[in-house]
Amino acid sequence: MATRSKSSAKHSAGSSAETPIRPSARRAGAPEKPACVRDRILETAREAFYREGIRAVGVDSLIARSGVAKMSFYRSFVSKDDLVRAYLESEAEDYWRWWEDVIGRYAHAPRRQLRALFAATAEHASAPKFRGCPFGNTLVEFPAEGHPARAVIAAFKAERHARLRELARAAAARDPERLADELAIVLEGSGFCGEDTRKAARTSAMVHAAEILIDAETRAA
Repeated sequence: MATRSKSSAKHSAGSSAETPIRPSARRAGAPEKPACVRDRILETAREAFYREGIRAVGVDSLIARSGVAKMSFYRSFVSKDDLVRAYLESEAEDYWRWWEDVIGRYAHAPRRQLRALFAATAEHASAPKFRGCPFGNTLVEFPAEGHPARAVIAAFKAERHARLRELARAAAARDPERLADELAIVLEGSGFCGEDTRKAARTSAMVHAAEILIDAETRAA
């Protein structure tokens, strides 16, 4: 699962969905700067896509919610697919900032870093507004291999695996590749914790499962 740790009030690895940014003040009658328009559309899309689903939100609705002209929308994003790709890339950027913040608290202690990632993921999955992993949700909506979103998701998962493998190797795992695979599977499953009435028990079990794997794979032979 990828946590949605946003930079604009969104969530902690653990907090919840983001609040769309407000347009910056500008001189009356002056055209909006392209970056401002693009950012506003993207923030609106991030909120809407995560809360409601990508297919459920049309371009016209996003234009109305963003308060931009249709021409401005298509100057910023050539298509909805282009916006979906930007949405996922933005989610990935925030996720890696969150990741670095979590492991940065335990520098030079890779086993603690691995444990901290799962504790922080559990905290996020317990949040009231948690709606699963944005990457997993998008995969369900766009199963076709040729969709532009799939390349972003594949790149995200490959990067996550590489980072887990690096931490596993630093933690002296007997088989860093295998531990990375195991922990990635647990992270994938964490995206479903918010859909259960036993949310606290499930997130606790997720952390416990990760700790068992970390201990088993890093224990001296």
